Amino acid sequence: MKTLRYFVAALGSLLVSGAMASEVVALKFPHDLPENTIKARTIKLFAEKVDEYSNGTLRIDVYPGAQLVSSKDEIRAAIRGQVDIVAPLTSYYVPLDDRWEIFNQPGLFNSFEHSIKVFEGEIGQTLLKDLDQFKVRGIGLWNDGPGYIYTSGDPVVKPEDMAGRKIRVTPSAPLEEGVRVVGASPVSIQAPDVYLALQQGLVNGAITTVTLAASARWYEVLTGMTRVLQQHGGYAVVINQARWDKLSEDHRNALMKAMADAQKWNHDVSVSNSAAAEKTLVDNGVEIQEVDGQVLAQWRDKYKSVYESQSEPVRKLIAEIQSAAGQ
Repeated sequence: MKTLRYFVAALGSLLVSGAMASEVVALKFPHDLPENTIKARTIKLFAEKVDEYSNGTLRIDVYPGAQLVSSKDEIRAAIRGQVDIVAPLTSYYVPLDDRWEIFNQPGLFNSFEHSIKVFEGEIGQTLLKDLDQFKVRGIGLWNDGPGYIYTSGDPVVKPEDMAGRKIRVTPSAPLEEGVRVVGASPVSIQAPDVYLALQQGLVNGAITTVTLAASARWYEVLTGMTRVLQQHGGYAVVINQARWDKLSEDHRNALMKAMADAQKWNHDVSVSNSAAAEKTLVDNGVEIQEVDGQVLAQWRDKYKSVYESQSEPVRKLIAEIQSAAGQ
């Protein structure tokens, strides 16, 4: 009888440990964009790789289209533990750390390749690591595309060509001020409403990423693009710190291995997507205004006051980037 009790106890222990071993841990990952965007596609790949590397024991539940939380509330939801992983635009981190505004400095970066190098390099990695103080853990950086000036009507080459225009910008103090210093007026309009606003003449230009301009068919209501890089579109991926702490070492390793794959894929696709998007614009009649070094210097001279108005930590980053780029 005693032997039977030991056998039953041992069997029960095996059943419990087996159930624990097969239990799937699920992490909620909401985002705000359609599933055909580079961000959504990167999340999809990330989720697939997490499943692969964890042998199905760690699952990423993706909620697109702002089903769980709006884009502006994603960070707060992750800090509070209402969701597990989020990947907001870098500008949404500015209230926590204004150094993230470095990626919205008009005219600072020489090219998309330059801004990618800064974003993925030491500056971007430091900003990501420093988010740890806000009850989240930075785990990745994903690119979107370069942000340029798009206009209708007469082409824009020199800063004075912007005078009197109404330009739609995403909420960002340096981007808004950058529009003002060249004689134009910044206008805040939600992305889904920009096409109609351009069509009706409420604005006659916009600062946005080349990928959005193409995918949203803004080429139907715009005529030109000026190659003075205004912003680097990117996302910082974070996980709730308490949720990270509860993950097993195997699951943490699977998560970060999947992130490495997702970052590599995102880097390659963001470059090719941007080139393809630019071709789409040109094929549909958008004229790209190339800017030589002398004219770029004129734009940057206008933007000096924007740089000088930034906080000291941001000014230090601007100086570091300018020095490294030989500006």
